[in-house]
Amino acid sequence: MKKWLVGGLISLLVLGCASVKNDQTNLEMGDELVVLAHGLARSSFAMRDFALQLEQAGYHVCVMDYSTVGQSVDSVLALTKQQIDSCVDNTNRIHFIGHSLGGLVIRAYLQSEPEIANSTRFGEVVLMGTPNLGSEVADHFKNHMLMQWAGETSQSLMTGENTLGAQLTTPDYRVGIIAGTNTNSATKALFDGPNDGLVSVASAKLANMKDFIELDVSHSRMRSDSEVANQAIHFLKTGRFAHQ
Repeated sequence: MKKWLVGGLISLLVLGCASVKNDQTNLEMGDELVVLAHGLARSSFAMRDFALQLEQAGYHVCVMDYSTVGQSVDSVLALTKQQIDSCVDNTNRIHFIGHSLGGLVIRAYLQSEPEIANSTRFGEVVLMGTPNLGSEVADHFKNHMLMQWAGETSQSLMTGENTLGAQLTTPDYRVGIIAGTNTNSATKALFDGPNDGLVSVASAKLANMKDFIELDVSHSRMRSDSEVANQAIHFLKTGRFAHQ
């Protein structure tokens, strides 16, 4: 096992694990809310730049905060459902944006709460670098002790029929998907096609997505990249990305 690849997984699983107070925004009827979900081994702090750009565009933002390392899938989904439920009161319009695992968290929530997706309050959903079909990087580490330590939620991101994304129903609501193509030299050999260093473009796609765009950005950079934020905001406003 190459040291740089092991080190990369350690960084993925450890960096940003410290808990940060969730951004609970006071809302009034008529306001538009964006529920923002972070990825594996991260916290609400990781989405601070993205949240700021959403706020500057006029949205209220509820940034979720949940632990994933060493946690079961059921515990993560139960906690995130509780947090989303507490976010979505007192607003006429609800949007959802998820980065990486956060996109699967959002899909799971909307599957468990179909009245939200079927209501007049429901807005748009944007998934950024979400491993809907799993990640080849997770596959690479499936027999490594670090993956065992990382727990069930991390393991659920391996490819195949047991990956978390495959366990969820195909969305029947509007979804816009952003996929990155700026790969990582440490992981690019693990992929057969374009990827963002952790998730392939093919894995990010969904069969019935409303719109799709590829951007020259890495997986982690999506959280702070201004073009990614601008494209997400454009989708929230128009239901489409700004294709050139």
